[in-house]
Amino acid sequence: MKTKRIVFFPFFKRVIPADFENWLEKMAADGWHIERVRQGSSMIMIFTKGMPKKYRYVYDLRAIANKDYVSTYEQFGWQHLGKMASVNIWRMEYSDKRPEAFTDKESIKGRNKRTILAISFSFILSLLALIAISIVLIFFPSIISADEKTQLIIAAVVLAVFTLMLGAIMIIINKRNIQ
Repeated sequence: MKTKRIVFFPFFKRVIPADFENWLEKMAADGWHIERVRQGSSMIMIFTKGMPKKYRYVYDLRAIANKDYVSTYEQFGWQHLGKMASVNIWRMEYSDKRPEAFTDKESIKGRNKRTILAISFSFILSLLALIAISIVLIFFPSIISADEKTQLIIAAVVLAVFTLMLGAIMIIINKRNIQ
């Protein structure tokens, strides 16, 4: 029987905070547990097989947390699994009612707003790169070789898809934020 499970790009497959939390909770219910979150966890997560458990996971994006941030969560029984960039991952085992880290709609909206702001930074950078490549391809085609033109077209297509995905993710999070 397999005792380790490696998942590639889990964070990129489930960018919406609630979807990421629900996925981690389903993994735990199936007996797959993550014990630590690191910077590289957005690329690779390693799960260990164990007993199925009911864990509540929380995704909380905090670029700059106040000095009491970790201790406050821990006082309420949450286990800090670690941090990926600015995203903290918390977990709490439970048996009856599913615990909430965000006790009201405003705190959930705040978390989602912070996530949208972080994604919008990547969206703007991607859009600017796409515009720059397009300018070169449209206005300065004579200064680049055929191979460079092909590479720039491929880069533009990849950037366009990436930018559209980021835009769609921001829209989905914003719609969930309103509900």
